[in-house]
Amino acid sequence: MLAAHLLVWVLAHGISDTNLDGYADMLENFAWGQTFEWGSAKHPPLFAWVTGAWFTVFPNTDTAYHLLSYANAALGLLGVYRVAQSIGREDLALPAVLLLCMAFPYSTLAVKFNANAILLSLWPWVAVAWIKSIQLEGRDGWTWSIGLGALSALAMLGKYYSGVFLLGIFLTALANADSRRWFLTPKPWLALAIFALCMWPHYRWLAAHDFVTLHYVSEQGGESGTSWSMVTKFAIAPVAFWLIPWLLCTWFVMPGQPTWTQRAQTWPVRMWRSWCPQSWDDSLFWFAMLPWAITLVFGMTGFVELSLPWAIPIGYGFSLLWLRNLSVDGTDLPWVASRLRLSVAIWLVLVLAISPWYAWHQAQNGTENHYLPRREAAHEVLKGWQERHPDQPLKWVGGQWAENALVAFYGDHHLRVIPGVPDQFPATVNPLTGWQQQAGVLLCPLGPLEKTEESTLCAEQMASWLFKQGQPQDPIEFKVHSEGLRFPLIKPFSYLVFDYVPPKAAQ
Repeated sequence: MLAAHLLVWVLAHGISDTNLDGYADMLENFAWGQTFEWGSAKHPPLFAWVTGAWFTVFPNTDTAYHLLSYANAALGLLGVYRVAQSIGREDLALPAVLLLCMAFPYSTLAVKFNANAILLSLWPWVAVAWIKSIQLEGRDGWTWSIGLGALSALAMLGKYYSGVFLLGIFLTALANADSRRWFLTPKPWLALAIFALCMWPHYRWLAAHDFVTLHYVSEQGGESGTSWSMVTKFAIAPVAFWLIPWLLCTWFVMPGQPTWTQRAQTWPVRMWRSWCPQSWDDSLFWFAMLPWAITLVFGMTGFVELSLPWAIPIGYGFSLLWLRNLSVDGTDLPWVASRLRLSVAIWLVLVLAISPWYAWHQAQNGTENHYLPRREAAHEVLKGWQERHPDQPLKWVGGQWAENALVAFYGDHHLRVIPGVPDQFPATVNPLTGWQQQAGVLLCPLGPLEKTEESTLCAEQMASWLFKQGQPQDPIEFKVHSEGLRFPLIKPFSYLVFDYVPPKAAQ
């Protein structure tokens, strides 16, 4: 079922989408992944490492990127299966995964691989290692404790938001007498030592770069106080993002063989019961709910300004909690699993059926991201450079971050992508050595032709920088549009390109 989930979603996006995300987040990942660094000006480095490693094997195509996105989600779902097995509820493992297949974070939202999405595959496996470290003795216990430390470090290197998740695990361990005894053994301290060891290179990188990543994190704080609208939205995220599986779970999971009328009459009660703890030391409840609750508290205090994408990884334990709470004696879990298999099959068929309509809808409405000609722009930049400087190899591309990465992703993957210009922040965080002697272009997208402005901030900044370098400041403007059966409208987009030619080559 995981393979079908992965392949259907990759195929569906291949049909419906003509581009990666409109915010260029995935192009940004690709650009960061061009070099192996222990940090960046914005995020910790893990998802950039993964992206870079992926595209050393797979071609630079949207389909390959979508395959990475859904392989990441599938790895997370497999982790949830292992969590169920680890807590001794293998009977819940398959239904739990089937339910999550229909949750938005593991389906529609999983397509954008970024710092939030990579936590889908990390948090469940950290939980597995934690449970095994508590349960097992001897060599296996030590091994899982080492794994706990290493996986926890990977989670933090994915996004610092994982600190909320790790705090939740710590508090869950304190809630139960059996897990409290774990703190009296050397295992948690071994895990902590391994965690510190794995995080040490990143800390050294931060110290050498004035803790630049933490400065970005601090800017996410709520400067204007608590945003109660975002608190409200985040508060209902567990229902909104997991609505379909929650409704199906609370409908199907019921003891005996009730009629449809009986199911409907008691449905609201099961909806409420699905979220309830069984006792104060209910580890599964705290384990499932604390990441959401802790984040919500931070948002309510104004410590951070909440963002809905932060909710993407928090629900790894929701389906296990619902199933555990509702599967009382007399519940036919094999029947539930069969109903959920059918539900997932129908869900995937609907996804495939809707994707051509969605593509047609975007095409007819002239959706900007649908018509965005990234491939054509990349080819035009490289073609133009070759015509202007046939004897000068192009080495880097700067300009508007991260849209400028289209030249490397869709054109020449050997080009180093630089945010802005090479001698200014943030490019200086992970600098391109010897850029002065290497030819480059600066790309400024102007947008759709009907919305194009005569001058943009990007163009002004690039011209000013070139002036300081003693370079010509006249840009080359070109217009391209997407072509083919998927583009019934002609929507040209404008771009400006500035050339940087090394002084010796220019002479």
